[in-house]
Amino acid sequence: MKENIIINEVGLRECFQNINKIYNLENKLQILDGLISAGLKNIQLCSFVSPKVLPQMADAEKLNFSAPKIDNITYSAFILNVKGFNRAVNCGFKRLETSISLDDEYGLTNTGMDDKSALNELKKISDLSNKLDIELRIGLQCVWGMRTDKININNLADKIEKIAALDPYKICLADTAGLATPDSINKCLRIIFPLIKAKPLVMHLHQSEQGWQKNVNAAIDMGIREFDSSFGGFGGSPFINRSKGNLPTENLVKLINEKGFKTGIDRSIIEKIVLKFSRIEK
Repeated sequence: MKENIIINEVGLRECFQNINKIYNLENKLQILDGLISAGLKNIQLCSFVSPKVLPQMADAEKLNFSAPKIDNITYSAFILNVKGFNRAVNCGFKRLETSISLDDEYGLTNTGMDDKSALNELKKISDLSNKLDIELRIGLQCVWGMRTDKININNLADKIEKIAALDPYKICLADTAGLATPDSINKCLRIIFPLIKAKPLVMHLHQSEQGWQKNVNAAIDMGIREFDSSFGGFGGSPFINRSKGNLPTENLVKLINEKGFKTGIDRSIIEKIVLKFSRIEK
């Protein structure tokens, strides 16, 4: 039997948050239907952030209540603060993702909070999640740097230890600026694995100058069995100039299959979604 690798589809957030055009709810639901038809079981539906900052996410509640509820499909939402947490919980979400930044400047731009404030807010979110039985995935942004690929090992270890101490459902490592390389992925994972023990680790990689495929291969070879990706590779941070896109789901499925693992996802359906969306975008 082939070993399974989990793919979390994040395109409904990543794609739409990084474009200026506001898409109607019908467009998003059509894409969602296609993602479900392709066999994706873990779908990040939206983010609960200020509509003044990201007006593309202003319909988060409407999207959630309009999404088809299917027993074997798990929807999650992204949040950055307690206000977003409360909005998500009021919508009925039982799985949430949040993150803090290894780069203080990016963290302040992204959330409006300095490092101390972000950690305090994270603790509040974690406490509420435990109280309400919410599965909380905590991520660390800019793991592989922001402007250069130099990694502050002590800072990385300190942040990971603080995240692990909150005992999240899963931990996610994000290459926000697309600076990771196979060597730096190996280096980071060798540091991180002992600190998180048996806690599941997810990779949120972006496209890079060296090629994202090599980075995924390195991560899989190191034992990673879960990745975030976005249909067509659409996405990236709205706060990074010329931000590199996410891993393209359809091509990630192809790579995983070729390595002898399984996803249960039909990439041909996702390719049709990408083609249709590209036509709408034009």
